[in-house]
Amino acid sequence: MEPRPRTTELDQGPSRDAGPLRILATGPDERALLSRSIAGVAARPVRVLEAGCGQQWPIDVEGVPLHITGVDTDAEAMRIRAAQHGDIDEEIVGDLRTVELPEASFDVVYCSFVLEHVHGAEAVLDRLVAATKPGGRLIIRIPDGSTVFGFMAKHSPFRVHVLYKRYVEGFKDAGKPGHAPYPTVYDEVVSRQGMHDYAARKGLEVVEEYGRDNYLNVFGKLKFLAGAMVRLVAAVSMGRLSATHNNIGLVLSRPSAS
Repeated sequence: MEPRPRTTELDQGPSRDAGPLRILATGPDERALLSRSIAGVAARPVRVLEAGCGQQWPIDVEGVPLHITGVDTDAEAMRIRAAQHGDIDEEIVGDLRTVELPEASFDVVYCSFVLEHVHGAEAVLDRLVAATKPGGRLIIRIPDGSTVFGFMAKHSPFRVHVLYKRYVEGFKDAGKPGHAPYPTVYDEVVSRQGMHDYAARKGLEVVEEYGRDNYLNVFGKLKFLAGAMVRLVAAVSMGRLSATHNNIGLVLSRPSAS
């Protein structure tokens, strides 16, 4: 994928049209793309800031040593991660909006399905950019707020999210301490166009970008019916909401120091 033009002065870029989106068909395709993005960083070991920890590190970067600093507000989730995997080198329990992050210290900042839960998501992004070394990369994975899926998630009660996670996706511990889901906010930047506009303003290069549409798979034999309903809602929205995907991933590069 050809990189998009880069704005040279921070906070001066215009709004950028996101254009067509490549949809990745499988999880292995996504993990392989992100693995290549991390392996492409020259530093060894690669210093990773995992901003908002899941219960395990999801990307196998074969042969590349990683030093992972994990930050999360959920101490119980961090305890589960440590007990089950022990793969975080430094643990920080704290809020990404206020926790102290060393500037220009990480080769890769990885933030996966966190920003949609944060009031002030753009301010968090500013802090993550500041923590990234010049020439380093930010990997951002979010549900796209400008999709039918994102619209429904934003406007449905949290208890519906718990029931969906528990009884549709099959996670029996959903909603319990240390387990997703968490309440959603969906600030304006938590969308595909919002992220492109942010990257343009901050002088970040969009190195890789993709979408995923796997959310319909949980409906099994009702997948095609669910897909038809999603497309109907998109049509009624007069193009404001997309039915082609639910999640997006972006690999952003911070400009090297001049």
